[in-house]
Amino acid sequence: MARARRTTRTSLRFRIVASAGVLLGALMIGEGAARVVGPTAIGFRGGDPGATLMVPHPTRLWALGPGPRQNAGITAMIAENGLRGTMPEGSRAEGEERVLVLGDSSFFGHGIPDEATIAVQMQARLREGGVNATVINGGTPGYSTEQSLRLLDEEGWQLEPTLLLVCNLWSDNNTDGFRDRDLLRTADVQRDNPLMRSSLVGLVAGWLDRARGGTGAHLVTWTRTSEWPEARERRVPLQDYAANLDLMARLAREHGAGVAFLAPANQGLVDDHFKEGAGWDPYFAAQAKVAEWHGAPVVSMKKALQEDGLDTPADFVDVMHPSAAGALAVAQEAVNVLQAAGWPQNRLLAKGEPFDTSGLVDDRRFANGGQPPQFSPQAQLFPLDLPDAGGGAGDPGATQGAPSAPGR
Repeated sequence: MARARRTTRTSLRFRIVASAGVLLGALMIGEGAARVVGPTAIGFRGGDPGATLMVPHPTRLWALGPGPRQNAGITAMIAENGLRGTMPEGSRAEGEERVLVLGDSSFFGHGIPDEATIAVQMQARLREGGVNATVINGGTPGYSTEQSLRLLDEEGWQLEPTLLLVCNLWSDNNTDGFRDRDLLRTADVQRDNPLMRSSLVGLVAGWLDRARGGTGAHLVTWTRTSEWPEARERRVPLQDYAANLDLMARLAREHGAGVAFLAPANQGLVDDHFKEGAGWDPYFAAQAKVAEWHGAPVVSMKKALQEDGLDTPADFVDVMHPSAAGALAVAQEAVNVLQAAGWPQNRLLAKGEPFDTSGLVDDRRFANGGQPPQFSPQAQLFPLDLPDAGGGAGDPGATQGAPSAPGR
């Protein structure tokens, strides 16, 4: 009897070991096959770090590289924290106001010198008006509200702002290959989960995520056979955009800071070329509704540039980005709007209750067909063989929000 039990135990151990061996062999074969398919981790491919404006970033996909950087033919000085310009040192002094400007390349100052940016010129106008203010440039080329929220968490609140000037809109409304939230979450998983170092796990995770469907987080799986998606997604869907603006406002309140918004403009908007409608209209409407909910002022870049007395081309370095003269007009309008709102005596604190986004509907009748991959900031996250984008690798936001004919 004892001999039979020993034989049974031996047989069981053999079966366990054999099964484990078969499973291990199958996994090794699967891993080898998966490596042939070649799933690739998301990573910014901006070229020579010493020559380009943008560099890879572990949590925001890309960011400004510290030091002197090429900015459309001129030099931009980037601080160690990845923001443009000189950063305030130490804690905020008593009586000092700190304004943090958030947005994309239009507010970073694409193609204009450091001293000509909206932030620097706004600071000068505030001080001339007797406000002890430091204005910090948090504008980053290509950034949507998804990335600006992370920037706030990682760098912004440490600067102790007393007011957020939120200018995000162009990148959010753009149609591109993927949703920003999917890309960011995919990068998070690939960075933080050791299992994702396996090509097989990466493929299976992507398959399971797609099989689940729905509108939740999606893992973006890129392989050697992948092509740029023909379907176009809003980088940040409309309701998510409004929710992000609302969250910025309420986070500002939690940090004792007020909030104001800026509605951007391009040459077409300033010249009233889009009276029949354009793809960004729902985003401007959402921004206005969030601002109204929180009692926050909205600075109109269109109004500033229509009233500055210059011909429209003089206000821009291209169809999208303000020139030094355009930035000055926007900075002065921002100061005027804040003064009219009673700031800084009126702290412009947001409501504590969240804005209800459920009534917002994205009217896609006028949405454009999306940026060509060579101009897309998202395309630089994948190993694509693209034609030269004329500097796009150095500035992933250089063409964001470019005007197109309604209905195209």
